[in-house]
Amino acid sequence: MESLFAAVENGADAIYLGGKLFNARHYASNFGHDELRYAVEYAHLRGVKVYVTVNILIDDEEMREALDYIKYLHEIDVDGIIVQDLGLANMVRKLFPDLPLHGSTQMTINNLPGALFLQNFGFKRVVLARETPLDEIKNIHQNSKIELEGFIHGALCVSYSGQCLMSSIIGGRSGNRGTCAQPCRMTYSLVDYYEDKVLSKSWDKKYLLSPKDLNTIDVLDKVIDSGITSLKIEGRMKRPEYTAIIVKNYRKALDLGVNSITARDKKDIFDIFNRGFTNGIMFGDFGKSFISYDRPDNRGGPGDELLKRAQNSYKEGNIKFPIQMEIGIFIGQPAYLDLTYEEYNIRVESDFIVEKGKKISLTKERVIEQLSKLNDTVYYIDKVEVGLDEGAFLPISVINSLRREAIGKLDEKRKNFNNRNPLSEEMYLKNISNYFNYTKEERKVENKISLSLLKEDQFEQIDLSKLDRIYIGFEEGLEKAIKVVKEAGKEAFILTDRILYEKDLARLKDRIKPIEGLLDGIVVSNLGTLNWVKDNFDLDIHGDIGLNVFNSFTARTLAEYGLISLTLSPELNIKQIENICTRHPFDYETIAYGYLPLMVMKHCPMSLLKGCKEDSNCKNCNLAKGYGLKDRMGLNFYMERKGHTTTIYNSVPLMVLDSVKQLYSKGVNIIRLDFTFEKEGIREIQEIYYGYAKGLVSKDEVMKYIEDFRKTKEITRGHYFRGVI
Repeated sequence: MESLFAAVENGADAIYLGGKLFNARHYASNFGHDELRYAVEYAHLRGVKVYVTVNILIDDEEMREALDYIKYLHEIDVDGIIVQDLGLANMVRKLFPDLPLHGSTQMTINNLPGALFLQNFGFKRVVLARETPLDEIKNIHQNSKIELEGFIHGALCVSYSGQCLMSSIIGGRSGNRGTCAQPCRMTYSLVDYYEDKVLSKSWDKKYLLSPKDLNTIDVLDKVIDSGITSLKIEGRMKRPEYTAIIVKNYRKALDLGVNSITARDKKDIFDIFNRGFTNGIMFGDFGKSFISYDRPDNRGGPGDELLKRAQNSYKEGNIKFPIQMEIGIFIGQPAYLDLTYEEYNIRVESDFIVEKGKKISLTKERVIEQLSKLNDTVYYIDKVEVGLDEGAFLPISVINSLRREAIGKLDEKRKNFNNRNPLSEEMYLKNISNYFNYTKEERKVENKISLSLLKEDQFEQIDLSKLDRIYIGFEEGLEKAIKVVKEAGKEAFILTDRILYEKDLARLKDRIKPIEGLLDGIVVSNLGTLNWVKDNFDLDIHGDIGLNVFNSFTARTLAEYGLISLTLSPELNIKQIENICTRHPFDYETIAYGYLPLMVMKHCPMSLLKGCKEDSNCKNCNLAKGYGLKDRMGLNFYMERKGHTTTIYNSVPLMVLDSVKQLYSKGVNIIRLDFTFEKEGIREIQEIYYGYAKGLVSKDEVMKYIEDFRKTKEITRGHYFRGVI
């Protein structure tokens, strides 16, 4: 709560905060229901908006509770909610159409088609991916109507938000569920992946994934010029003094210009908290200018004087609003008090009838003195008029009562920013019941095997007779491969990258158009790519894991948008998968083999070794593949640079071969084998999965295969048989 006071009193126009439920900072000091109500009232009385984060993926079993919570937020006049889960957003726009939706940075919106998707969906604002460059932001601003919000200060994630599974897969604490353990702040070593050899002692056990803190105070004018209208300061895990100092200085820079920021201001910003500073990828920082590789923690050291100044800035309650008062005290009539503030006009009258004083009477000075007692309010008297009969008597307590009543009525009007009509419990229950009545639908579907390939030489190893669908992610030999697939009578989809900017989409269009007639469909992992494909091609669309399908509501939403099949989130367990398949029958795919992508990021750890200052020549870099990161436990994570994106893969492959039939029985009808950087053994893996799925291989043979496989390589069973994360 103190951080809220600090932000408001130091000039914030809006606050974003989390309740105890469903937010991405589970370990922050979050607000309970009563605290939320007080926070909204406190902020609204001071002219500040409040946005509440509901920005995690929601499980089917939680959806009703999440909507009940949002109903409460709607009732207490929260100004908007920040969401990640598309299914939740769809429910909110149907049940609470007057509650503004803000797309969280966890939605990974980094281009114009993504912003337009949210705009057309009904979102009022999007928090852009932190990596979105200025020219891309300008393009979004010039060609859309959605409000743009961007981070300007604070801690950074090294991965694109919403696309990080590292904490989840390694330790069961998911960033998508608000419990990230921050493995990016740990030490790693750069290694030759295949020889398992450290490349350089200089980059052994360094913080290779730990970004510096974002600081744009010197370039704030450029951020504003890009079209960002809401400037976001990260600080929900920070002390209130930090909030005070940072908000105060950005308020100053915004109002008076960046040149108003003094050397002392900058020192205050540095001292209150920093891991070293970067202008961020938005401004092109890369390599050593982006990563705090020597240490991951705070380098600041706020002294007593700075802390005292910060505390004084919000403990004194400096925000006051001017009001006008007119009081009438006339003998034989009730006293009245008129109070005016902006468009608000309040009149209150006393029950007491003004008398002629017998011994004492009122003076104008005494009346004004009583009306001016506003220290416990957010107001001060700008103008006061007193109409007073000579010799009139009115108890001081009545004047005080009139003042308190008028102020109270003004507060009530001003607290209700949005003038909403609360949804009655009866109407809410009636509206919501339609979405939670499930009838089991029997579907006769063919169980399928799909393969995903990133390398042309992987394609040479597969048996096309032992698959139903193939996702092709390589460029060289693409057209030839697709023709071979179609001649074999199989479905051919092109696999698109997780992160694509405007220039990438233009190149992708040039790549797809000549082979459009050969393709069955396109695989998308981003809402922007999805929107772009629908606008440019008449092809089937399969939704990949980057869409974070975590519940049946999201699945239904994407199905309504025209997708023909979906890969379910690898963070789901088998019970959750069954819930989705039962509640919205559809063509669902789960990954049953593969090195899961743990991070998708603009940063390249090899840039630290090579000394790269920007990423214009990644295509020709000899360090783009074949290397990895070794963690403090000795686990080796393969990483590969493609275009301007680095993907870090899990240290061990997911293998649930023995559970394929169980997955089919829960409603999944496509089992996927995800081949990424494997060089050999691909056909063998394909054959055993296909054979077991089709009943050609026994369970004993499967268990023997797994036993032999584990003699050379450890495996993981992922989240399938864990509890809800």
